[in-house]
Amino acid sequence: MIIAVAVGILSPFLAKIMPDIMSSLLPADLPVSLPTPTSIDSWTQYYKNLSQFVLLAIALLAVGTISNEVEKGTLLPFITKGLSRNVFVISKALYLVFIWSVTLISSFLVNVAYTTYYFNDNKSPHLLFPLFAFWLYGTIFLAATILSSTLAKSTGQSLLILASFYLISSFSGILKKIAYYNPFILGSNSLNWLTGKTEFYHYWPAVWIAVLLITLLLTLSLLIFRKRPL
Repeated sequence: MIIAVAVGILSPFLAKIMPDIMSSLLPADLPVSLPTPTSIDSWTQYYKNLSQFVLLAIALLAVGTISNEVEKGTLLPFITKGLSRNVFVISKALYLVFIWSVTLISSFLVNVAYTTYYFNDNKSPHLLFPLFAFWLYGTIFLAATILSSTLAKSTGQSLLILASFYLISSFSGILKKIAYYNPFILGSNSLNWLTGKTEFYHYWPAVWIAVLLITLLLTLSLLIFRKRPL
């Protein structure tokens, strides 16, 4: 949460002072005209920082959410007393989605406030769909985190599985012909949606496929964890 709020505060501030930083690094006798920063620069920084810091931090914190409890034996007493394995996995998933949602919305509201303060323009009018798309993108990775944690015997193995999933998702962005159907585009197309360069209704297929992918990942987690020895 602290990292997310910091991203919301620092993203517009960094966008505001970036021309001054660049000017100070260039030779004094070099005549370079740097563009005036706008709200677009603030949101570009924001979503870049979300991907690099906030989502990564949440994934790292959650990566051992199931494998740790199995490894330490803390789950077994609850299962023997009647706790359903399905309930356990679903409750873990809902908790992670809740934390992710609160974190993202808090960070978003802070960034809106500071962006409005520094850049009172209308150059980034479409704020809600990029937010929803990035939330869905993050939820995909949380579902993948749950699956990796049910498959792995340790946190290290879980991290390896999650890293493999991330690499596959990154390479999928190369396939431009399936962009409208690629659920991972939801985390990298924010700038185009913000400025209206790309109509977001073209990407509803990607949204529905993302929902199906989340459902599939969680269903696999349930099926695997039912048969996993504790």
